[in-house]
Amino acid sequence: MKIRYNNLLLLIIIFFSLNSHSSEVIIQSTTSTRDSGLYKYLLPKYPKYDSLVIKTIAVGTGQAIRNSKNCDGDLLIVHDEKREKQFMKQGYGIKRHILMYNDFIIVGPSNDPADIRKSLSPDEAFLKIYTKKSNFVSRADSSGTNAAEKKIWDAAKIDPRIFSGSWYFETGQGMGQSLNIAISLNAYTIVDRSTWIKFSNKQNHSVLFSNKKLMQNPYGLILINPDKCPDNNYLQAKLLFDWLSSESTKLLINDYTIANNQVFFTY
Repeated sequence: MKIRYNNLLLLIIIFFSLNSHSSEVIIQSTTSTRDSGLYKYLLPKYPKYDSLVIKTIAVGTGQAIRNSKNCDGDLLIVHDEKREKQFMKQGYGIKRHILMYNDFIIVGPSNDPADIRKSLSPDEAFLKIYTKKSNFVSRADSSGTNAAEKKIWDAAKIDPRIFSGSWYFETGQGMGQSLNIAISLNAYTIVDRSTWIKFSNKQNHSVLFSNKKLMQNPYGLILINPDKCPDNNYLQAKLLFDWLSSESTKLLINDYTIANNQVFFTY
């Protein structure tokens, strides 16, 4: 009787474990999509939302990719095209869809000590910041925003890390913390527009350079390959992937606003 009872208990544990797994999908995500409030607006509109636990783990793009390679997620939403394509090429993703885009902006003290307002390109703006040795705050955290920043410095042919701690400050923190540090140091920084609109501690900082064409910021949605991660919830993740990439969801994304500003756009 004891053996039968133990076997029955084991079967019950296995059943509930499998049932729990089949009703949960984990999204490894960049922070800006969460911080913008998009998920709270969008995910409850998923038709299977009430019968599914959708967990979003919001970290920098680099960390989200590493977590997904470790099979700690079923879907991946990040914003670094180069690393997304590497992820796919290495076989970790089975499907990739450009979910939406917004743009990066350069913010700084409203008196604009480096005079970047009239710049014609982001690398010209960064060159002016370098020339004036004006304070600049970098996330320096392997995020998508950090990758975008590095591309601009490369285009300006400047390695700002040489000046780390003098006028170039590397926080190793998320966007919110880095913005707060930029405010306190009267510094420039780069941020995606949706995060800036949502950010409440602007004080005397404002948008000093923007160019939606040159600083476009696309977000990729990737379905994790079940061959790499056989224990993942592939079936439910694929259903959610298909819904997120549907035409009806594009309309929902385009309808999302912060303070009457549309912050994400679909192709």
